[in-house]
Amino acid sequence: MAKEKDSKYHVESKAAAYVLYRASDAELEKWATDPDCIEMEICAESLAKRIAEREAERAGLESALAAKCQKLIDDPFDPRTEISADAKHIASRIVTHLWILFALLPVIAVILLALIGAIK
Repeated sequence: MAKEKDSKYHVESKAAAYVLYRASDAELEKWATDPDCIEMEICAESLAKRIAEREAERAGLESALAAKCQKLIDDPFDPRTEISADAKHIASRIVTHLWILFALLPVIAVILLALIGAIK
């Protein structure tokens, strides 16, 4: 009887929740299935809770991804990453006008002044 009592062990000396939180899944599974572990039930509950939380998080991520995919199917235009045709048209018109004002007009003015100077 004394031999059996000596073979029992605690997961940690204090068996704190911190130790169970930091333990890997393999360690928790080992402790939960070891009949010599005094906190066998606590380890099994902690492992089951951890697995359930992961499954819930995975389900939430999958539903969010599915919702985003459906939104992109319904409305494929994403204003953060794409430029609308109207914006492209307006930008091209602005760039054309600026090019005329700052590049073409001064060149034409210099040519006309040179022609006027040559005529006089």
